[in-house]
Amino acid sequence: MKNRSLFFLARKYLQGRKHRGINPTHYLTLIGISLGVLALLCVSSVMNGFRSDIRSRIVGTFAELRLSSRDGKPLDNYPALCKEIKALGYPAAPVIRNELLLKSGQVVLPTLSIGIELPSQQQVSTTLLPARNKFDPAAQGILAGKLETGSFNRNGIALGAGLASQLGVYPGDEIQVLSPLFSVPTAFGLIPKVRYLQVQAIFAAGMPEYDQSYSYLALPLAKFFAADSSGVDNLDIKVPQGLSSAKALRILKAKFPHYRVEDWSSYDTSLYSAMRFEKFIMFVIMLFMFIIASFNLTGNLLKILAQKKRELGLLKALGLDDRKLQRVFLLQALLLCTLGISLGLGLGSLLLIIQQQTGLVKLGMGESGSLILPVKLQFTDYLLIAFVSYLLTVLSVMVPLRRIKRINAVELLRRAV
Repeated sequence: MKNRSLFFLARKYLQGRKHRGINPTHYLTLIGISLGVLALLCVSSVMNGFRSDIRSRIVGTFAELRLSSRDGKPLDNYPALCKEIKALGYPAAPVIRNELLLKSGQVVLPTLSIGIELPSQQQVSTTLLPARNKFDPAAQGILAGKLETGSFNRNGIALGAGLASQLGVYPGDEIQVLSPLFSVPTAFGLIPKVRYLQVQAIFAAGMPEYDQSYSYLALPLAKFFAADSSGVDNLDIKVPQGLSSAKALRILKAKFPHYRVEDWSSYDTSLYSAMRFEKFIMFVIMLFMFIIASFNLTGNLLKILAQKKRELGLLKALGLDDRKLQRVFLLQALLLCTLGISLGLGLGSLLLIIQQQTGLVKLGMGESGSLILPVKLQFTDYLLIAFVSYLLTVLSVMVPLRRIKRINAVELLRRAV
């Protein structure tokens, strides 16, 4: 009964004497809390969407996991490792990376050449598969040409769309591939390794910097250009559907303790770190909206304390101690906060679901068209926003709660008489 009476008093003070629902003096606080929660949810979901979009592009270009030696040396036993990983249910593909030069006419450009086994690589990434929508700015896959294992292994090369555009080549054209190292001895001195290859496909990786620098060669050609042709640099590994990357990473680390196993976030650590930092900064900035609303809540409670001073003195005289009176005002603040959180989360969820379903908000991509603003709802964001909101609410009522202890019931009753 005591708890019910405290809740009754809190609701009455929140409602006011002549009003049903909430006293109009609390509307500004309620709107501030709702907008603060709405902003926090939208910012977090948009940043989650960008992170998920970047992840899908990086994973589509490479793979979700990568296995390499701890000392950076080539993997000489990669065929056995591939069989062992595939036996666990994880598709794997060997990879060799070389920094080469591409020459077409008078144009010479650097490229990060990735040596692959075509059938295996097509199982772990989507870059060398036909693109689903070639006119989409975020398209990933082969835009022009076709890759066939036999001809690709003999003298084929696949170029990123930006790289092919700068070279001015199309599928079927022949280009010169050179090593920047002069390592072949001749009667006239050292010369670089050279091959004439045919452009068989032009692909889009979904990342402009990848399209302007990446190319794919067959594994035997990559070994020809590599300084050490005995092994491969690493194995790209795909995580099966229904299994998270984090769980697969733990399983493979336990299975191969003598090798380095990394997930996609380590491929471009600067980009991933920047995204995490940006989400944190945006969350903190949007948090100031809620802090402003909490200041308003503090002012309203102080105003109620001043107006209800005699009533509070009478309640003290009737037996309610300071702690119980403090609970009354804390309950009042929590009720108002709960209503604001519910409105903010509900409205924010509705707006984000509409964006997911319709793609109303789009980002301009210049000549490439527009990109739908990505959003992704996560349950952890709801919990974090609710926790931070309640924490700031409790902190904002600390000052009014301390004022209750200053109320002298005997002095107030004496003045009333």
